[in-house]
Amino acid sequence: LFATACGPGYLDSGKKIAATDENKRVFEVVKAYHGAVENKDIDAIRGMVSKRYFENGGTTDDPSDDYGYDKLMPRLEMLVKNVKRVHLALQLRDLEVAGDTAWVEYFYSGRTLISEGNTDAYVKTDDTMRMRFAREGGRWLIVGGL
Repeated sequence: LFATACGPGYLDSGKKIAATDENKRVFEVVKAYHGAVENKDIDAIRGMVSKRYFENGGTTDDPSDDYGYDKLMPRLEMLVKNVKRVHLALQLRDLEVAGDTAWVEYFYSGRTLISEGNTDAYVKTDDTMRMRFAREGGRWLIVGGL
């Protein structure tokens, strides 16, 4: 379930993030991404991610683990092969739009049924994430934070 609307003017119950048209459009991409993850829909994810996508692999001082769009898609496809089922819950924490860029901070928790060899196991995860966006061709696309 997505924890979103607290009232008609806000997207969340805690931070009181205004439900402006732009904020809603950006947050809709986050929700669509999580829906695509639950459905293991790589094509839908591909359509939400900018060709300018970039990750530093979690290390700012080591460029050897950096990757962009071309390496992201095979990583996602490889992960989906071992995943049987995904369930995610999402809670919006913060959101900012500045011109043609935006970021969203959210907390997620989930359970994933992973199959390796003849063994299936559920893995529980939770984390706070920050997804980055750029407006391209009138659409908000993900440029980082997956």
